[in-house]
Amino acid sequence: MKRKMKKTLKQAVVYSIVSTMVLAAPAYAEINDNKTNTGTSQSSSNSNTNSNTNSNSNSNIRLGFPDVPSSHWAIKHVSKLALIGIVQGDDQGKFNPENSVNQQDAIIMAIRMMGFEKEALDNKTTIALPFEDVRTDARPYVAYAINKGLIDLQEEVAGGMKWGNQDASREWVAKIVIRAVGKKQEALNKSNLPTGFADNTSISSSTLGYINEAISLGIVNGFEDNTFRPEGSVTRAQMATFLSRAEKYLVNPSDKVMVGTITSISGNRLTILEKNGQKRDVQLHSNASFYTFKDDTAKLTSSDVKLYNEVYILQNQGTAYFIEVTNDEIPMSSITGKLVSVNINDLTASLEVDGKYYTYDLASNVTIRDLNGAGISLGSLLDNSVLELKKHALIEDAKISQIIVKQVPLNKTFNGSFQSFDPAALTVTVTDKDTGLIETYEISDRSAFVQGDKYFDPANLFEGDIVRVQIKNSVVISVEVVQQLVEKRDQGRLVTVSDDKTIVTIQKTGDELASYKVSDRVIVLMEGSQFGSVRDLMPGDDLKLEINQNKIDKIAVQSRSIQNFTLATVHGYDADTKFLTVIDELGKPMIYKLTDKTRLLFDNNEIPLASFQSNFVKGKRVNIVASEGTLLSVQVATRMEGTITSVSSTSGDITVKTASGAIQTYKTMSYAGVDKYSLPNAKLSDLRQGDFVRGFFDATQETVVGLSVRESLIVHTVSKEADGSRITIRDSAGNTSSYSMFGIPVHRNGLAVGVAGIAVDEPLQVTFIGRTLENVQVLDTVRGKVTAVDAASGKVTVTDYTGISRVVEAGTSAVVKNGANTYTLAALKADDRVEIVKDTAGATTIRIITGEQRGIYSYDASTREMTFERRNLNDKVKYLLHEKAYISQGTQIIQPTALNPGDRVTVYFVNDKVVEIAKP
Repeated sequence: MKRKMKKTLKQAVVYSIVSTMVLAAPAYAEINDNKTNTGTSQSSSNSNTNSNTNSNSNSNIRLGFPDVPSSHWAIKHVSKLALIGIVQGDDQGKFNPENSVNQQDAIIMAIRMMGFEKEALDNKTTIALPFEDVRTDARPYVAYAINKGLIDLQEEVAGGMKWGNQDASREWVAKIVIRAVGKKQEALNKSNLPTGFADNTSISSSTLGYINEAISLGIVNGFEDNTFRPEGSVTRAQMATFLSRAEKYLVNPSDKVMVGTITSISGNRLTILEKNGQKRDVQLHSNASFYTFKDDTAKLTSSDVKLYNEVYILQNQGTAYFIEVTNDEIPMSSITGKLVSVNINDLTASLEVDGKYYTYDLASNVTIRDLNGAGISLGSLLDNSVLELKKHALIEDAKISQIIVKQVPLNKTFNGSFQSFDPAALTVTVTDKDTGLIETYEISDRSAFVQGDKYFDPANLFEGDIVRVQIKNSVVISVEVVQQLVEKRDQGRLVTVSDDKTIVTIQKTGDELASYKVSDRVIVLMEGSQFGSVRDLMPGDDLKLEINQNKIDKIAVQSRSIQNFTLATVHGYDADTKFLTVIDELGKPMIYKLTDKTRLLFDNNEIPLASFQSNFVKGKRVNIVASEGTLLSVQVATRMEGTITSVSSTSGDITVKTASGAIQTYKTMSYAGVDKYSLPNAKLSDLRQGDFVRGFFDATQETVVGLSVRESLIVHTVSKEADGSRITIRDSAGNTSSYSMFGIPVHRNGLAVGVAGIAVDEPLQVTFIGRTLENVQVLDTVRGKVTAVDAASGKVTVTDYTGISRVVEAGTSAVVKNGANTYTLAALKADDRVEIVKDTAGATTIRIITGEQRGIYSYDASTREMTFERRNLNDKVKYLLHEKAYISQGTQIIQPTALNPGDRVTVYFVNDKVVEIAKP
């Protein structure tokens, strides 16, 4: 019993000390230090040598350790840290690379890397720490690490009082290293993302973000079996490797570090152009080591270091001991513009760049290639081609040595759907009928707009009109109006509507009057009111009319003060005066007078006043549409809409915030159904705060008997009816469903594109309320081969299936999907085939397109169906080609008919269609 009380008292004292140290800084206080240090000092802990920034004598430079031979896998990183002074030898001068590093020695190394060793050692106050086994020499470092936030006492004491000699685990080291380089916030931002490792569930939640960040920066990685092994011990060689990789992210690196480009080599003397533009000379030490960024274990010789290599150098007083070639490509600067002319005799090229004209000298051995790497002669370059000119970035007056043809002039004639005309930018935007792509083309002062053989004013072209466009050298030659969807458009202020509601008269600009008959199918849009009709129009309304065959098909009310109140409560009704008093959702009373024009609705069915009047009882909920005090419609409320603020699991009550900001609570029936597209058979317990819902009332208007949830999903188009009336989509779970597009808005980048803007086999963002389709957003997509990944900045470089290299700003929070698995951006690698989609909120999803080795059996050009050899009895063998299928042999694009039976190819599929075939 006494032993238990003693242990409890001891823990209480320790936690009291911890609390005091966390709340007060610096973490120093008097302590009775009679304990014998438990732990043997290692290379990073037993020397009191000053930090890496204070050693100015070349005699103090350490080039390596006797137990880390040049053949050791970590020689590069150990040598580097030894030169900076981050690691030091033990009493025998050994590094002990395969020994496990303990936590106190890991902290010493990290403090030295951060450049804070002198500050840690300069404080002479006796140090109080709540750990029993921190060595005397390690205490200043540990205390300083607490003050710098490198370690958190509350985190560390949770593991017990034996802390200093405890082996450092892989997840703990990842956390320490990320904090050391100042990337803590970036790590916290990734704390909810899975790592993608098979043992992700074994990683502590408190270190998950740090491991994600360490992986994205290339500091740590996993094992060949796709595990991370978070609890595994870290050897001293591994610790040196982690710190070495992290060192480049320090804001204030050691003054021994020099980074730049070699501009001169004279014997053993190098001239380095640093990032700040300063040039510095260094002399190579006779025992200097040379390395390459391409391989941690490969060593170079001095002859491998070339002029204009980018290098990382460790030097002391002008003598270089460690040289790593970080980029062995010649630094090039580039200019991109449109070719104006080429002079073969003078070897010059003139380009238009950002609206200005420049002439560039070409080298006699200039190379010219297309995006596929194929060679092109200088004389075959076409005017208006988009070129990228490259020259040596560090040689003054360097001539152009490389030309890359980014885009050749476009020459084509096609039919399409007119989208817009910009007279300021001199562009016209059209949806190509064959490809479904929305493209913008340049026009000139010679471009002709015609209908038949007559000039047509482009101001009279409207979205959806059918046009035939002729393009030469990427410039529009002519736009021929083939068919206007609306024969005539007019606008003006409403003067009168005939008594029989069949004739509308407007006053146009000036005093001109125009009268039009109204068609039987007329649509009336009234600023959000879904119950518009001709009888709702009022004198003075500003109208826009669409007229076909001399009859109005569409009326849009441009300006009128429309009030739309949902779920107003009836307070009273006077049948004699026809005055209706209601209270809106926010408690404000309003009074209206019913007129002969007031529409009375139950659902969408219009009812005479005599039959409807029984609904004007106190407490009845109605939806009101009014204009300037005139009551346009009253509808019995059969549903509510809003954003969930809470759901009671006991009473079943649901509380929502409506569009007007009112908070409403409704009872739900025990059998109330929840309709949610992504979750069949959903229940009330599946509703979450923030969900937008539509609830359907029973007769009391107090109880909700059914709910539909709004959600947006990324899907792919499977097919589209020829007349655009229906589309079929496939969701991420592989389910297909078909929807009518009647009245469904379709947008792309904020512009209305209609069903014509939807392409087959391409991604869409669709919004459902329950399983009812509400709207469609056409998303921009990039497909192709990954050529580079910068996980730290969230950038992915992809060569798409047209051969154009694109840098996609995916963002560091981009989600990478490979089948059912989800990863971070660091999971991508060069040569991966991907589909990159960014939704309307800016969130990026990258889907890895996996390849299969197959044999060609046959191809049917009439159906675009490719048949492959069967590998087993269950194999599917027939696949349609994607609309944008890319087929190549090496770097050359080939036709599917060029594939022969028996050819072995790699096939990539998107939504069960062939998107790429690569033949070796």
